[in-house]
Amino acid sequence: MCSVEEMRWIDEEASKRGIDHLLLMEDAGSAVFNLVLSVFGVRGKRFTIIAGTGNNGGDALVAARRIYAYGGFIDVFVIGDPEKYRDPARRNYEIICKLGIPVKVVRSESDLLELEKSLATCDVVIIGLIGIGLRGDVVGVARLVIEAVNRVNKPVISVDIASGIDGNNGRVRGVAVKSTYTVTFGLPKYGNILYPGYYYCGRLYISKLSYPLDLLDSDKITVELNTPVKLPERVKWGHKGVFGKLLVVAGARYYYGAPYYSSYSFLKAGGGYSRLAAPRSVIPVLASKCSEVVYHPMDETEEGTLAYRSYEPIMNIIRDFGVDIVILGPGTSLNPETQELIRALVDSIEKPIIIDGDGLTAISKSPDIIKRRKTPTVLTPHPLEFMRLTGINLDSLQEDPIGSVKKASRELNAYIVLKGAHSLIAYPDGRVYVNMTGNPGMAKAGMGDVLNGAIAAMYGVGLRDLGDATRMGVLVHGLAGDLVAGDIGEDGVTPDSVLEYLPRAVRILRENPEYIIEKYMPGEI
Repeated sequence: MCSVEEMRWIDEEASKRGIDHLLLMEDAGSAVFNLVLSVFGVRGKRFTIIAGTGNNGGDALVAARRIYAYGGFIDVFVIGDPEKYRDPARRNYEIICKLGIPVKVVRSESDLLELEKSLATCDVVIIGLIGIGLRGDVVGVARLVIEAVNRVNKPVISVDIASGIDGNNGRVRGVAVKSTYTVTFGLPKYGNILYPGYYYCGRLYISKLSYPLDLLDSDKITVELNTPVKLPERVKWGHKGVFGKLLVVAGARYYYGAPYYSSYSFLKAGGGYSRLAAPRSVIPVLASKCSEVVYHPMDETEEGTLAYRSYEPIMNIIRDFGVDIVILGPGTSLNPETQELIRALVDSIEKPIIIDGDGLTAISKSPDIIKRRKTPTVLTPHPLEFMRLTGINLDSLQEDPIGSVKKASRELNAYIVLKGAHSLIAYPDGRVYVNMTGNPGMAKAGMGDVLNGAIAAMYGVGLRDLGDATRMGVLVHGLAGDLVAGDIGEDGVTPDSVLEYLPRAVRILRENPEYIIEKYMPGEI
């Protein structure tokens, strides 16, 4: 997937090789036509075609011509002044006119009546009003047209991107078309995949047009969808130590869920040996709930949090028991002494670590600790924690989520999972993966703790590239949530239910990765 600027670069490079914009426009309109033909059929159907005065509108006009040639009934509406068309859109507008296809021009609110009548009687709407060249909020007659389309209960096909969606971040610029399908060209744009743009695009299809494959696969394109990575075979003669040894440093008085979910989800997702270092007073409660985890009671402060004198015992556990990976910080509290302990551990542990929750607050005070680590680090912030960690404000994050997480990952030299709808997984080398699994029912306390253990488990079962382990942990965590939602509904999704469905999610990843691709990835046309 790519930014608007990267897509323009691909266009320019393709043009230098003789693949001009007229050819690409013909390809684009034909791709939309092919979707119409395969999903709805054409002959005898009624179509309302809405075209803006840019290249996005030109694509829609090509689709109109193809539908007309196949026996479809079409009403073509140009929104704005047709004199603004520039080649190659102008050429396609002229062809439409020469074919004798009636074109109605909508310049103001008074011209909307015929469009509304057409929308009321058509079978399908095709809209190429505003593409990735959108600047600022949608206003005036364009806004009225989008609102009219959204009022009718008809299938809507958007050309390249839902009109009104920002191609670089998925934000709604005033108003946006609620599409049933979108056919995007070359590569998905950020706005096709990031929410809320993904919601407005409906079912997403990609047409590669005539772009050279080496341009679409260029090293300049560093953002990808989080597709399945093959898990290593689970060795038949393996023992618990073969599948990873985890230490979780978590919990405090009144914070029982974070240590429980982080340590137990590791086992449910395939990990071999899970240890938990927590304040002494909380261990009996946790042990009564989960007997599979090995517990290490630690000295605690008067507030019931991990005392700094736990530093040496924790470091000894890592050394003496051959721990492979460590989770630090979930539910450890903001107690100053405990926060200092977390920073000291981050600075000293020479194993891969996953830092979450209160651990992120601790290191936000001294981010240089992360930068100087020699072994890999995973940070799993939600947006507020990310802002606290990086100093970036909410507006900047929303305007450029991909760029923000990419920059932070490079500067901190850490893998970052920016949690949310379609979580972002950033690598220190500049790559970013967008995760497609998960649902709104997972927006509940404790869900991130299950994620910690899932990431650690992917590392434990053999994905020793921590980046691969991180993104597969995110994938199976979201997939488990989707399996729960499919059985009981989104409202009933809880950390406990996701925990129980982790084995099913991992099994799908192992045995049927094609299911994940078919269900979550855009189709091709």
